[in-house]
Amino acid sequence: MSGAAPVVVVTGASRGIGRAVAQALAREGAWVWAIARDERALAEVVTAIRDEGGRADLMVYDLSNTGEASRVVEEIVGRAGLIDGLVNNAGTTRRGTLTTITPDDYEAVMGVNVKGLLFFTQAVVASMAAGGAIVNLASLNAFDVLKGAGLYAASKAAVVQLTRAMAIDFADRAVRVNAVAPGFIQTDFNAALWARQELSAWVTENTPLGRLGQPDDVVGVIRFLLGADSRFITGAVHVVDGGFLPARMWPL
Repeated sequence: MSGAAPVVVVTGASRGIGRAVAQALAREGAWVWAIARDERALAEVVTAIRDEGGRADLMVYDLSNTGEASRVVEEIVGRAGLIDGLVNNAGTTRRGTLTTITPDDYEAVMGVNVKGLLFFTQAVVASMAAGGAIVNLASLNAFDVLKGAGLYAASKAAVVQLTRAMAIDFADRAVRVNAVAPGFIQTDFNAALWARQELSAWVTENTPLGRLGQPDDVVGVIRFLLGADSRFITGAVHVVDGGFLPARMWPL
C-alpha cells in the first residue's frame, strides 16, 4: 500500500487470517474497516487495533445477505471516502460427502463463499479508487480436494475463477484482483481438525517446510498484493502452503 491512510475493507475480520490481516494493515497505517457477523468479536479486534494506535471501524454484515451489500459499502464510503483495498476473507463450510450434503448446506456455503463474495465485491468496486486492489481468499482445497470437503472445495474453485474474471472485468477501472490460496493454517475455523493428532501429524509429515501454517504466514502475501510492488500483477493465484501441493503432486 502507499499513500496516506489507505482505506481497506477486510471481511471475516473477527478471527483467524482476517483478524491477522486487519491488525497488520492497521499497523502499517491503513484505515481498516473490519466486517463480520459477530459484533462482539469484531469489537475486540477494533479495540486491539486502536490500543496499538491504529485506526479501525467495524460493520456487522452477513455476506449471504447480498441485498445489503450496497448499503454497507455506502455507509463506509460516506465516512471514509473512496475504498483503496478489499480483502475478501469471509467464508464458511459444511462438512460431508457429496452423497450427504443438503440444499441448505449448498446455500449456506455458496451463499457466502461465492455469491456473497461476488456481489459485495461488485458493490465495493463501484466506489474503489483507481489503482485499488482486491485480494480474494481461495484455498488449497480448490486444487487438492479433501474427503468430506467437496462442497467447500467447489466454492473455492469458483473463487479462483471469479478472481481471474474480475481481473479482466475490473481492469478498465484500474483495479487489480488476485487470490491467495492458503494451505493448512491453524485457525479457529478449523480447530476441530487440528484436535485430531493423527491428521496434524500427517499434514506436518507431508509439508516440506515441516509444520502447520499460522495466520501470520498468509499476511505478507496479502500485504504485497494490496501494495504498489505488485502493480503489474492481476488475475494470479498465490498458494501459501509450505510446499504441500507440489510435494503431493510429485511423491518420491
